[in-house]
Amino acid sequence: KAPSGDLIGCTDCGESKEITFSTATIHGITIGKKLRTGLGIGFDSYSDWKTLPLFGSVSWDLLGTKNTHAVFVQVNYGWSKPWRVKSGWDNPTSVEGGQMASAQIGYRIKYHDATICLAVGPKTQRVYRYFEYPTYYYLSDGTPVEGSPNKTTIKEDLGRFMISLSVGWK
Repeated sequence: KAPSGDLIGCTDCGESKEITFSTATIHGITIGKKLRTGLGIGFDSYSDWKTLPLFGSVSWDLLGTKNTHAVFVQVNYGWSKPWRVKSGWDNPTSVEGGQMASAQIGYRIKYHDATICLAVGPKTQRVYRYFEYPTYYYLSDGTPVEGSPNKTTIKEDLGRFMISLSVGWK
């Protein structure tokens, strides 16, 4: 399956709109009549961040089977590679990715070799910003000497509620 969707929102609608977008593709196998598992890669944009999540996916049919319409639950878990798109005074020394997790409940429609799924659920991605600033102290003769740098880490959880539409085929 290849779920894709976009989210549009604004933090200050009087000034401008910020458009965010999410897309992913999952490639896997069906095990038995109700279990699906696979590996996925995606792209998410947030107002200050872009991320490239790599994840594993597991889906279980609650009602229905492999060859019929079905109600399913899906869990995705992995890691995101982030980069910061906002610049200015809070420009970090470096950034690092963290866990990505999502859970969805949905409905799958089977039509010949194609499937169409509509699902909803939350998604969260963790990112870290690292800041390092030099410090100085002065000797009695006024000579500046570099000291140990000030270091700060900011952990940020990027979250959204997803409504996803995906299309898959054999």
